[in-house]
Amino acid sequence: MKIGHIVCFIFSVIGLLALVAYFFPQEGVALGGMQLRFPTLAEVLQAEEEEIPADTIPEDTLTTEELMQLRMDALKAEKESEFLTYCRTNPARIYMPGDSIGYLDPFFDALEAARKHPMRILHYGDSQLEGDRITSVLREAFQGKFGGSGVGMIPLIQTVPTYTLSQTAEPSDLARHLVYGPKTMRLEGNLYGPMGQTTTVDGTASFSFTTRMRDTYPNASRFSRVTLLAGDSVKACVVAGTDTLEMDEAQGSENLYFYTARLGSRSTVSLTVSGQADLYGILLDGADGVSVDNIPMRGCSGTVFTSIGQSTLTPFFRRGNVRLVILQYGGNSVPYLKDDRDIAGYMNGLKRQISYLKKLLPEACFLFIGPSDMSTSIEGEMQTYPVLPQTVEALKRMAGESGIAYWDLYAAMGGRNSMMKWVDSHLAGPDYVHFTPKGARHVGNILYETLEFYHKFYRFRTGKDRLKLNADSTALVVEETDTLHTHSDDSI
Repeated sequence: MKIGHIVCFIFSVIGLLALVAYFFPQEGVALGGMQLRFPTLAEVLQAEEEEIPADTIPEDTLTTEELMQLRMDALKAEKESEFLTYCRTNPARIYMPGDSIGYLDPFFDALEAARKHPMRILHYGDSQLEGDRITSVLREAFQGKFGGSGVGMIPLIQTVPTYTLSQTAEPSDLARHLVYGPKTMRLEGNLYGPMGQTTTVDGTASFSFTTRMRDTYPNASRFSRVTLLAGDSVKACVVAGTDTLEMDEAQGSENLYFYTARLGSRSTVSLTVSGQADLYGILLDGADGVSVDNIPMRGCSGTVFTSIGQSTLTPFFRRGNVRLVILQYGGNSVPYLKDDRDIAGYMNGLKRQISYLKKLLPEACFLFIGPSDMSTSIEGEMQTYPVLPQTVEALKRMAGESGIAYWDLYAAMGGRNSMMKWVDSHLAGPDYVHFTPKGARHVGNILYETLEFYHKFYRFRTGKDRLKLNADSTALVVEETDTLHTHSDDSI
């Protein structure tokens, strides 16, 4: 067919359609139950105009600076989405009370000011904390980034040796009392001190402390301030090298006295105490930065804090500027929880403890860490305790209802039946409950990395990090600030 015939055919069809459109009634034609309608001539001939969104601006009308800002805004939104996705979906995420992403912001504020205003982190827990295994990882990381030194608060007699400190006591048979553990070790009254224990001196006693594993824990291995906590007035002095210093006394309350000596940087010190008093602990700290206290309570489920009197807790909390309290409990209760009623009773007990501590520490943040996976023999096979997942979910709700954060260690290590894999990898022991030293360090690293992730998000949200585009404008990079590296010799 010739080109001319094709062109004539096309125009003939267009003309026929135009005639139909012209003469076809605009209201259409009724046919049975339907209404037939044909486009009007105006609709056929009118070209559809493409709509441009009101907020879209052609790039060729923008300056280079405006284009860069658009790119920056898009990447910021993308980065925020990445943060939020982690906070909502990652197994190692922290569950914030009321989904408040900024719950830990006051803690992060205190961390970044720690070189000028020293602050403390208290890590309470059960036997998983013994040996200073998990806490030592947190301490070294926080002190390395935000300043601080020393192992923090320790008991005068340490029955389970730690990786970070070697200590002795003379006489070796000094009486001890505990708010947890065997009932035969209870103290009349409730003046246990912030570690939930006492060592009683009646006469003269000597103690020595020497840091260990200095290559692994360089920050914790040095300290420059020694503080003794006592329930009554005593005479106390320290020997550091060839120097003997009498410790300064300050009374925090009727039942709590502080004895302090400031030294040069030390890794070993001896203490002599004369008098009659219950000693609550000794603090080996730096002059500034972060102190992190390891407080294990073997066999404890975390329901003992209301048995420790306010007169010893409050002045210590206030003087130490405690800004984060970590409560790591639940594992000792799991084998004994049989049904919903048992679980509810345990949750109510924990709520009372948290309410009590929050009343004494209104400015502190709280993080509850639930139990790890734990295995028991079921029909000859090691499996997760049947009640454990239900208990973990109840603990999450309890923490939220108490207005504190929750970290799900059970999920972070892999969830149901993950303990068997940890045992096979030598991260947990043959009891299928406790971590090995390697496993404890792994848990400590996961916890610190999780907290550090939320700290980075905090700096992103608050604009403390200076963000800029990389050379090819494809990604955001963080420009280092000196906010975290300003040293100060100020001390409390």
